[in-house]
Amino acid sequence: MVNKFNKLSLQGKSLGKLTYVGRNKVGTNGDISVAVLNINDTLNTENITPQAGFDFTKPFGTELKLINASIIGGEARSNRRGGARVATKFGRLLPMSDSQTDDIPESEYDAVFVSGKDKTPVGRVRSADAFDSHDLILFSVAPNYQTDNQNNPVRDDNGEPIISNYQFNFMQQSKSGEINDDDTFIRILIDPTESERLQVDLKPGAKLVPQGLKFAFVGNNATDWTVYADTLIALDEEKSGKPTKQTSNNQIKKEANRENTTNNSN
Repeated sequence: MVNKFNKLSLQGKSLGKLTYVGRNKVGTNGDISVAVLNINDTLNTENITPQAGFDFTKPFGTELKLINASIIGGEARSNRRGGARVATKFGRLLPMSDSQTDDIPESEYDAVFVSGKDKTPVGRVRSADAFDSHDLILFSVAPNYQTDNQNNPVRDDNGEPIISNYQFNFMQQSKSGEINDDDTFIRILIDPTESERLQVDLKPGAKLVPQGLKFAFVGNNATDWTVYADTLIALDEEKSGKPTKQTSNNQIKKEANRENTTNNSN
């Protein structure tokens, strides 16, 4: 399976202000109690599976904090036979006055969990729970095409299929050669413009480090997670902290654009 991650640690405070609504029952048998929470005083809600002994009789609107939280794949009540799973969040829900904090340092929540086709940010997660970003070796790149409701490719005015993104397929180097290596493949999606720039000098075996990681839960029998990245940089360049030539050129363009904007305003 591609992108098979057991869980991602979730930074509770990155979800925003959490206020208690009430108790709900979920799961394939409707036997799992979750706390329903409003997010940031909006009508958006989150279901959180709390710690054992959580008091579900709290008054509506009680503000709570979430620590040591994680996102895992849980069974969906509907379409169970089809193998569909849903993102399930659990952790410790505590009074705001409680002094306990996350066991994981804040700096390690280095990626974003997103939902929906528009990749709406939900909260910050820890990418190291999924894979070591310094352990990836590239073996293939392939385009993904936009499709319509009938799963047919969407074409541009010239009749060419429109590429939605490119999938960069990696092996985890530390697990290469293992007998049970069927769950070691990592697929990262990057937008077409950046992908085409990156592919110019790439060869199989390239050691690349993803930048700007985002995770979305899929939960089917082919893959658990979709992983997006803003770009990729060579491992040796990431370690040295030196910008690539391409990065430098991009920065030059940004500075030039900024200067032109300033001159035009004058």
